[in-house]
Amino acid sequence: MPNYLETVYFREEYGANEYPQKLCDYLYERFFKSYMDSHPDGKKKLLDIGSGKGNHLVAFSRHGIEAFGIDKREECVEILDYFDIRECDIEKDRFPFEDNSFDFIFSKSVIEHVYNTDNFLDESFRVLKPGGIVVLMTPDWQSQMKFFWDDYTHVRPFSRKSLQNALKLKNLQEVECFRFFQLPFVWKYPFLRFVPRIIALLPDSLRFRDADEMRSRVFVRFSKEQMLIGKGVK
Repeated sequence: MPNYLETVYFREEYGANEYPQKLCDYLYERFFKSYMDSHPDGKKKLLDIGSGKGNHLVAFSRHGIEAFGIDKREECVEILDYFDIRECDIEKDRFPFEDNSFDFIFSKSVIEHVYNTDNFLDESFRVLKPGGIVVLMTPDWQSQMKFFWDDYTHVRPFSRKSLQNALKLKNLQEVECFRFFQLPFVWKYPFLRFVPRIIALLPDSLRFRDADEMRSRVFVRFSKEQMLIGKGVK
């Protein structure tokens, strides 16, 4: 698998040194590796809810995980011949997998687009194996309330407490929820979190390089716009 991935997915968002891979490396080390080490038998399976272009499928696969995706739209035409990506309306559909199918559930920047979060979470719980781990990422309302509705497809904001309670109310255990800077140097050196907190004090107008807000100043934008990570165990 690594040879296939390195040969085919060398481009921008699939690259081994690009942000999606760095993010998945961090999540793997923090949440999934200990499970992998303690369950050495058999291939471990991950479901990416709202898999989009498939960059996280590729990234997690580099860790030896068999990655599956579901999405309402088929945006991953190029990789459909390798990854099992199934069409599903996560608002209302039963996920097209059997009970207790996955060791890991992952979703980034999806649940805030979903009205029916009960279906999203209930189905995630159903297809997760006992002892399996769910990791969800969504914008942090506290830091993004001024920008959240800039994306007109957003429908449901989450605070740290609301995401934490949503996971607990779905019978997940070992729940934790925390704010997260999308800046890799902070993951490596947590004591440097004071840097983005200072940068966040700059005027909001500096988040983008152009008046149409098409070109981000990444360091400024992601110092201001934190994410939430919620984790739970079935």
